[in-house]
Amino acid sequence: MFKLLKSTLAVAILSVMSVPAFAGVSVGLDSDYLFRGVSQTDGSHSAWVDYNHTFGESGFMLGAWVGQIDLADGSDLETDLYGGWSNGDWTVGYIDYSYNGDADLDGGEIFVSKSVMGVSVEYYMGQDDYTDYLELGYSVMGVDVSFGMWDEVGDNLRISKSFDLPMGLEGGIAYVDFTADSDSRMMDEDTIVFSLSKSF
Repeated sequence: MFKLLKSTLAVAILSVMSVPAFAGVSVGLDSDYLFRGVSQTDGSHSAWVDYNHTFGESGFMLGAWVGQIDLADGSDLETDLYGGWSNGDWTVGYIDYSYNGDADLDGGEIFVSKSVMGVSVEYYMGQDDYTDYLELGYSVMGVDVSFGMWDEVGDNLRISKSFDLPMGLEGGIAYVDFTADSDSRMMDEDTIVFSLSKSF
């Protein structure tokens, strides 16, 4: 089924290649790179860049995200390739994760997201031995709150606030609490993260 999904996505993207395309680049610096509540930089800062290509009003998009990491296996660079489609209500797609250290960490996820009564619901179906992940999010008075449940890994709570800065910069501050599953052999984490980014 996964091969069928990739083939269908490829055909659909090729069918809209003649549609006017729009591309954007974002760069950023975070005081700590947290993936679902877990630090990927051993508590250090991380710089990243994201490129997103949207095919007009077709709803199709492709992109790539590259960022600094610091994992125990020696990996210091993560590259994510993603593609998907959205009609403004539903979003579906696929993310491929790769690391320059241990190839056993590489994998992918099929994802689907939708907003229900103001609550964002995101579900990621793990591929290549990755486990599933569900996240619920809500915004109130400019503050974003999310809670994620990662099968066989742990849960994370994130409370964040973003704000505009001079020269087109965007700042952010977040409190993130990660509670590891008892069988995951991971440690609980409690982190405050500062971020700075700019889009072009």
